[in-house]
Amino acid sequence: MNKKNVNVRELVNQFQANCDRISEIADLCEKEQRERTDAETAEYNALVSKNQLLQMRLQVAAADHLRDNPNAKEDAIKMIRENAARSRKTELIFVRDVMMVSDVKDGGIIPLNVQDIIGPLTEGFILDKVGLPMPTGLAGDYVWPIYEMVEAQIAGEGVALTDKKIPFSKLTATPERVGIAIPVTNQTLNQTDGLLEMIIRQIMPKSIRLLLNKILFSTAKVNGATHLEGPFVGKKATAVSLSNVPTYKQLNAQMKAAVLETGVEGESLCWVMTKSMQAILEGEPINSRGVYIPMIQNGMLCGLPVYTTNAIREAAVQYQKYNTTGTKWEAYGSFQEGTDTVTYDVTGDTLEHALAKISGPENGQIARVTVVTEYIGLGDWRYQPMGLFGSVRFIVDPYSQARKDSVDFILNTDYGTKCLRPEGFILGKVAPAE
Repeated sequence: MNKKNVNVRELVNQFQANCDRISEIADLCEKEQRERTDAETAEYNALVSKNQLLQMRLQVAAADHLRDNPNAKEDAIKMIRENAARSRKTELIFVRDVMMVSDVKDGGIIPLNVQDIIGPLTEGFILDKVGLPMPTGLAGDYVWPIYEMVEAQIAGEGVALTDKKIPFSKLTATPERVGIAIPVTNQTLNQTDGLLEMIIRQIMPKSIRLLLNKILFSTAKVNGATHLEGPFVGKKATAVSLSNVPTYKQLNAQMKAAVLETGVEGESLCWVMTKSMQAILEGEPINSRGVYIPMIQNGMLCGLPVYTTNAIREAAVQYQKYNTTGTKWEAYGSFQEGTDTVTYDVTGDTLEHALAKISGPENGQIARVTVVTEYIGLGDWRYQPMGLFGSVRFIVDPYSQARKDSVDFILNTDYGTKCLRPEGFILGKVAPAE
């Protein structure tokens, strides 16, 4: 085996081992609810320094390999196809600016560019919308620092200035694993040119982004999450009451002004709403008098950018059964998939509005009703930092779906996010139609 490949394999293993040790320290501190000890801090600093050096060495190794092997991408695809045919796993490891493709058993490594996945992940994400970065390769207990502006003093000549302390706060992000698996048949893997690139560049990043959007913008914590939650969780009780078609005055005075009154500078303020709500506001005038000016123009509302996602909409599903004796719909909470049959599938902004769409129901008929509540969020996204921790692990697994003659493409990574200033975010609830 090539000595350079062996060394790179060792560099990757050492990098991951250091990340694992940092995570162990973070987990212990969290479990015992304490700060790091002096010894732990010294070890943590040493591990971070080592990983920075390892990253530089990996980048050099990748540059050397790409210079000597201009067909690296084709070699990687060939390796994956050969491994799948021989029922061997293939591993792709993203470490900051480097991606290593390796035969899990033999350890052959081919470097590619991490931007193949990180770039498409951040494109169209809210951080991209407001011009903030998506950090990658973060350490296990990465601390998000933030400091506020210190007010200057006016003093006469020769007068000493009074010392001022910089208000400083920090919160530790606790990352959690996020992942996705996509099965592909062996025939497709062998016959389709560019399949690997399409999965890395398009399918996987979009799938992860959908999950991150759900985490960031949901009004309730996503199922399975322990620490991961967005800034709007817990804000439904204090949400600003908006009209069925929100007015410019409501959004500007009751939401934008309310956030700015807290002292938030608002440099990275951005609206969050569904695409349908954006479409409605693009057709609504700022006021009913004077020159017609739509509320949203060129993706801007009240001078701030608009980010659209359906993740901020709340959709609650319930089942209703029709009773001809009482001539009414009644809650049917004991619905059994595979046993009961849904006759109607309706959606509305209230239960009554949804059921009103059904005409002539018969006794015992069941309706699946989705009640949709529209929300509009606003926040300064500097105060909701987020990032990917350690490496991004991408496995091509020919075992799990062997009976279906398929190969699993599995991506795992650790993601962390924290709300540093809850007052920097506000939620508005859109009223149902009358």
